[in-house]
Amino acid sequence: MFAPGTATHDQPAGDGWTALWPIAGLRLHAGDFELRTPSDADLAALAAIYPADVPFDPSLPTGPGPQAEQAARAVLRHAWRARAELAPDRWRLCFAAYADGELVGQQDLKATSFPTRRIAETSSWVGKQFRGRGHGKSMRALILHLAFEGLGAVAVESESKEGNDAALGVTRSLGYDPCGDTYVAGAGGVEHRLWSRLTRARWSLIHQGYRIGPITVEGLDPARPLLGLPPAGDQSAPAGGSTE
Repeated sequence: MFAPGTATHDQPAGDGWTALWPIAGLRLHAGDFELRTPSDADLAALAAIYPADVPFDPSLPTGPGPQAEQAARAVLRHAWRARAELAPDRWRLCFAAYADGELVGQQDLKATSFPTRRIAETSSWVGKQFRGRGHGKSMRALILHLAFEGLGAVAVESESKEGNDAALGVTRSLGYDPCGDTYVAGAGGVEHRLWSRLTRARWSLIHQGYRIGPITVEGLDPARPLLGLPPAGDQSAPAGGSTE
C-alpha cells in the first residue's frame, strides 16, 4: 500500500525510457512547486489521495468493488489511456503536482488538432487534505506557462461545474474571461457547466502577477514531435516556443 502523499519512481533508469517516450521527461518547476509526468508508482500514490467529491471520467470502464475503489482505479486508467491514445492531433498530458516534495494533486493539459488550432484545455484536482493552500492556482499557473510559452498556444480554456467555487475562483484569479456555458446530462441529473478562456495576449499582460516565481521547463523539446509540433528552433514554430 502507498501512504497518501508519498511516491516512488519505477520508470527505467537512464535514457532508455525517455528516449522511447520523451513525454516521461517533462518537468515544470517554480520554487518548491513541481509538475512532473507520473510513473505507475506515482499513479498509485495519486489514487490514494483522490478526493471523493471529484467525479471520475464517466467514459472510463468500471469494475467490481465500492465506489472509492473504482475511483482509485480510474486514476490509473485515466493516465494509462492518455499515454496509449496520445497522438499529434489529439493528446492529453497528465502531471502529478508536488508542493515541497509532497504529492498534492493532478494537473492535465489536453488539446485536439493543436498544431492548427493552438487551443488547449486544462483540468485538475487537489487532494482534500491539501486544499486551501493555493496549490490549485500554482498548478494552473505552471501549466499555463507550458501551454503559452512552451507550446505556443493562442488560448487556453477551462470548464467548471456551476457551484464549484474553488475552481472558478482559480480561473478568475488567473485572468480568464467567461466564454459560454453548456448543460450536460449525467447520472445525477443535468449539470450546468461554465466555460472560461484565457488568450495569449491577456496572459502576456498579467502572468507576472501570478507571483509564483521563475518557471523552469525540462524535457520539452524531445516531446514536441509527439504533440505534432516542430523542434523549438524551427522557424515554423510560433513565437514563445520552448523555454529550455
